[in-house]
Amino acid sequence: MLGGCGTSPEPQEPQGSSSAGGVTVDAEGLQSITLVSADDYRFVPAEFTVAPGRVRVTLDNVAKQLTHSLDFPPGVGPSDIGESIPVVAPNEQDTIEFSVSTPGEYAFICSFHEALGHTGVMSVEA
Repeated sequence: MLGGCGTSPEPQEPQGSSSAGGVTVDAEGLQSITLVSADDYRFVPAEFTVAPGRVRVTLDNVAKQLTHSLDFPPGVGPSDIGESIPVVAPNEQDTIEFSVSTPGEYAFICSFHEALGHTGVMSVEA
């Protein structure tokens, strides 16, 4: 017998971890996200939201040819992040950690390809 509208339980997340829009939060409150960049001049996801607190951002460059970076330019958000990933070669990744306390929108860019639209936004919401 086949049923079309079952009530199977939803998959459960691991204890001490939660996620929203690609951001995971560990038991100690560290918020983590991985941004993927390829040969198409985009960050995936290009937008994400975190709460005030500690944040870890990993840039995973899956490009076959292009080198990328991740930079939060000073003066374009409510406060300066002060951390960046200057260079990530194809098929490599790098990670930064920082704290944010001021809600608002923080633009981030690939400094090599900003003119081609390789940009994104981190929103901080209390």
